[in-house]
Amino acid sequence: MSLLRIEGLELTIGDTRILEDIALSLDAGDVLGVVGESGSGKSLTALSIIGLLPEGARLSGRIAIDGREVVGASESALTDLRGDTVGMIFQEPMTALNPLMTIGDQVAETIVVHRRAGWSGARKTAAAVLERVGLPSSQISPDRYPHELSGGQRQRVGIAMAVALKPRLLIADEPTTALDVTTQAQILALLRALARDEEMGLILISHDLAVVAQMADTIAVMQGGRIVEQGESSAIPGRLKHPYSRALFEASTHLPPKRARERGEMLLSVSNVVRDYPLPRRAFWEAKRALRAVDDVTFCIDRGENVGLVGESGCGKSTLARAIVGLETVQSGQIMLAGRPVAGLHNTAFITRRDMQMVFQDPYGSFNPRHKVGRLVAEPLHLLGRDAPDGAARSRSVTNALEQVGLGSADADKFIHEFSGGQRQRIALARALITAPALVVLDEAVSALDVSIRAQILDLLAELSGRLGLSYLFISHDLHVVRAITDRVLVMRAGRIVEAGATETVFASPRHAYTRALIAAAPTFGRA
Repeated sequence: MSLLRIEGLELTIGDTRILEDIALSLDAGDVLGVVGESGSGKSLTALSIIGLLPEGARLSGRIAIDGREVVGASESALTDLRGDTVGMIFQEPMTALNPLMTIGDQVAETIVVHRRAGWSGARKTAAAVLERVGLPSSQISPDRYPHELSGGQRQRVGIAMAVALKPRLLIADEPTTALDVTTQAQILALLRALARDEEMGLILISHDLAVVAQMADTIAVMQGGRIVEQGESSAIPGRLKHPYSRALFEASTHLPPKRARERGEMLLSVSNVVRDYPLPRRAFWEAKRALRAVDDVTFCIDRGENVGLVGESGCGKSTLARAIVGLETVQSGQIMLAGRPVAGLHNTAFITRRDMQMVFQDPYGSFNPRHKVGRLVAEPLHLLGRDAPDGAARSRSVTNALEQVGLGSADADKFIHEFSGGQRQRIALARALITAPALVVLDEAVSALDVSIRAQILDLLAELSGRLGLSYLFISHDLHVVRAITDRVLVMRAGRIVEAGATETVFASPRHAYTRALIAAAPTFGRA
């Protein structure tokens, strides 16, 4: 008997059919990969399995876990099922963790509620579970709070909470989307080991076909609330039959063409930059302490050149990017744009902001949702001072910026929540382009996008770079993307640049051991 069997599953919310005729099965110890774009129904299929559906949802068909029926089960029966028989790992661990509870207590709470155990024993068990997922108390105290951990460490806490009761079925919903390649590799290896050692069934939901090909025994491809193809993961890439499945694979492997452009004079110069963050004193007599996030970094970008910056989370990439655009104070060193200082010692006065713009990872979080797109895109125009257009000229500037990124003038009258993730990133690009900058800093600008949307944005970036003569500082944990669109690459570790050079040279013949580890950790098709 299969651990999980789903037959004829239908989900309707209001008058809209969300899932249609879903059929899946999974045996203990096996891994099922569910892939598809946003809105395909992946997450709602997972939430249907554990009965966590929005109000007004109507579910029909059959879901059986270890022979226990889910559809039509009472809330008390579903409560017993969650955590005990089925565990779930959510995409963003910070939203799943209580910021007011220590990580040890959050794992222990699961044990207390489901096992009716005392807190003392539950905390001991929680410490053992945290150690099992790579967070030993000798290194990461169970008394820490979520905000004191890195993204990868928080994801490990989420995994610990999900597996603390040794569930028979584990559901992981996009568990590595925002993680760097080495942390992603560690999390995936941990999930695979847990499934094998504990004889758990694992459902891995992802939009990354390379991850699924590396992890899963079987795959199910979803589109528009239906499963359009199922089979062994070895079918990736060779024997995919459905046009949508093949399109997903092509988007996953799609890389924009590099445009050979003549490099000009130096545009950006970063010299011996240091950025420290003060740490609290452990005792009043102790000397002041500081965390060095950026440590004596030096590099340059020429006009017409695209440079990649890669490294693990916490290595200082984003801090360096914010310092370059004047959003961070540097303790020493110099940043120059076109020969003019960007920021001096202990001074964030930005002289050249109009010539340098930044695109952030989460476009929705960088926009005011109460303003219409026209106003949002026009925000940087105030940097032009007396040269800023007004009235009809301002509207023309906004329309031109939107059209440059594949949108239209009518979009200026909409609110940001009316757009998809890919469209929001296009709007973020339009806002960055409206001042006609020479340099655009992109901080993980495509990391959270579906593969097909990512391919569109990368093509757009390549086209804009060639047509407008833009230079990019491209920060990403996706090494395949960096290899495709950059001329040179910088590898950052613990605040320092440990390797730099022509992109193809660094990827083909990495000199530093850390660079070799990063490249080896990146998921690829056909590699276990």
